[in-house]
Amino acid sequence: MAMTWKDLVRVIFLIFVSLIFILPVYFTFSVSISSKPRINEGAIIPDFYIGHWIEITKGYWKSGIINSVVVSLVCMVIALALSIPAAYAFVRHRFIADKHLFFWFLTNRMAPPVVFSIPYLMIWKGIGIWDTYPGIILAYMVFEIPITIWILASFIAAIPREIDEAALIDGYGYRGLFFKFILPLIKPAIGVAMFFAWLFAWTEMFFASVLTSVISKTLPAQLLTALGKVGWGVEYGPAAAAGFVTLVPGLILLYWVRRYIVKGFTFGRL
Repeated sequence: MAMTWKDLVRVIFLIFVSLIFILPVYFTFSVSISSKPRINEGAIIPDFYIGHWIEITKGYWKSGIINSVVVSLVCMVIALALSIPAAYAFVRHRFIADKHLFFWFLTNRMAPPVVFSIPYLMIWKGIGIWDTYPGIILAYMVFEIPITIWILASFIAAIPREIDEAALIDGYGYRGLFFKFILPLIKPAIGVAMFFAWLFAWTEMFFASVLTSVISKTLPAQLLTALGKVGWGVEYGPAAAAGFVTLVPGLILLYWVRRYIVKGFTFGRL
């Protein structure tokens, strides 16, 4: 079957888009494994060098990676633990100002982080949680809980209420209903919420730069510090290796929950 001009345009467009996304990743990886180039017979040849990858396993790079892993995992677990029952309550029960509270959650997620930066900085220093794990995790919860509640609520709303009524009639109780029926039915939503909760905490840079200094500074904030050393020289090699590291956990998690994410965007009301 001959390729039409429309198919050719689609192929060229897909190749162009792929290059736009792949070239920065390739360039970052190539810089991370290259040392200062040497000149050989007039040609500039970069040497293969793994010292940058060894360097990010030491010092503040190592602490940044550890902090990012700890903060991201804790944020993901807390966000899911609080959002799942909250989303069920918003969908299945009616209480005073429930719709207003749900809308307020969404407005918190839509607000730019810079709006909260100065108040958080002053409050966090005042109560002594600045540059600590609880401080940065608490700040992230303001943005993570609304989006996870919104994702989970859209799925729970699609579950017929008859399932709840039948389970309660059979004597399961709310705990049995929740763990026996609701959670298995919203696995795709949990996968989507897990991915977005992890992604925000793992890649967020602004709050991590304002609310941390040394002890709990995450890897993206470390990257910002390394690339902003005016007069000291930019550490391009270690920064490129650390930047590539930030891609790996997200890709692994995306591969793990890819089926749930596809179902989530297909069957949920996202």
